[in-house]
Amino acid sequence: MTRHLILHIGLSKTGSSSIQRVLASQREALQQLGVYMPHSPGWANHALLPASLVNDRRALWGFHPATWDGLTPAGRIARFEAEWRAEMAALPDWATRFIITAEQVGGLLRQNDEVARLGEVLGRHFGTVQVVVYLRRQDSHTASAYNQWLRGGVLRDPGLPEGGPETQPELDYGKLLDRFAAVFGQANICPRIFDRAELMGGDVVEDFLHVAGMTLPIPPEAPSKQSNLSITLGGQSLLLAAGRRMAAAGGEAWRDTPQWRRLAESVSERLAGRGWRPTQREARAFMARYAETNERARARFFPERPSLFSTDFSDLPEQPVLAGPNAVAEAAMDVLIYEMGVGAAREGRAAMAQYTLLKRLGDRPMMRTVLIRAVKFAPDLLQARLRLTELLLDDGDLLQAREHAAAAQRIAPDDPRVLRLAKRVAQSEKNQGTTGAGKPASAPAAPSKAEPASA
Repeated sequence: MTRHLILHIGLSKTGSSSIQRVLASQREALQQLGVYMPHSPGWANHALLPASLVNDRRALWGFHPATWDGLTPAGRIARFEAEWRAEMAALPDWATRFIITAEQVGGLLRQNDEVARLGEVLGRHFGTVQVVVYLRRQDSHTASAYNQWLRGGVLRDPGLPEGGPETQPELDYGKLLDRFAAVFGQANICPRIFDRAELMGGDVVEDFLHVAGMTLPIPPEAPSKQSNLSITLGGQSLLLAAGRRMAAAGGEAWRDTPQWRRLAESVSERLAGRGWRPTQREARAFMARYAETNERARARFFPERPSLFSTDFSDLPEQPVLAGPNAVAEAAMDVLIYEMGVGAAREGRAAMAQYTLLKRLGDRPMMRTVLIRAVKFAPDLLQARLRLTELLLDDGDLLQAREHAAAAQRIAPDDPRVLRLAKRVAQSEKNQGTTGAGKPASAPAAPSKAEPASA
């Protein structure tokens, strides 16, 4: 049986994370299409595959620490290689098409022998390989990458770097396409221009599915379609200032601390928006350095186009746009307030997890205690209100049950569980013979015959 592989190699800053998360969340739907997405290289991003092929593993320093599962990179890669062999040996019969996706394939494998080894590894299992790669105009790519550098702890002021393809080989698209064409064949290379005006439906996920010949039931508003969003100027300034403060206090180790990762995540979540961009003049000068390599890619893979990328820079500012003097303080306050809310919600979820355990143990007093804690930290946590109301009704504490039931109605007035719970409270009041405050019964009331609030 001939197995066909779609190899998505990025590049970075072209919606790769969105593509990966959508695909990973749709594994069952992919199976219905006969498409298999491996697990051993990573759940969504198959970064461990290219990581195992690089000549110099110092290039892996920018990987998220979670990639290594607490192991050294060498130990984790060794485990991946064993898991990969086992997974490939046990491929299901229904799988005729496969997807491997990792922007690190295009970004890390910069030597001919590295790509050749990739071809050997894949050639053992797949009869044909189609390479899909998205190319973004280099000035736009670099401006977007600034967010990623800050998240990874690369502390530099915003600006386009000096040099060109010789110092930023990951942006040398001519050589990159030549490198992969030499291994997989030019006919099997499918480069796409990452520009909303040129993507199918203006969306990279939809465009990739079209290229791959697949249709998946993905709602347009799916959160997984929006990943690695840009950060506002204030957010970028905050990360830069905080990183420099942490570096001064803790040396280089601060980059991989949970504290820095959490700060970067909070800034990305709370302060998503347009960040730094070069001026029109800066972008034109920068793109002039890539004219030769872009022409090389155009002539070989896009002969019908007058140029590889648009030469219109009018969407960029004419003068530099930088963060104001109070940007760091304002951004810090926004993130602080946001993180306070996130922390409270986290406490609420932790209390609910503890409640589940206590319910299995049958510890009713502590169940009540942790549910009260849950609504204390997260007053709008509907599940906690429902469970607490049920528990209070079972204990005959109608006074408090009524208040929590009313809170649940304010949170989700049309939720069927809330409506059922309201009926149960009304029945309990009727059984007690009063709609006043009353007092909790001295002994637990008999279980209501009304339908419970939730399954």
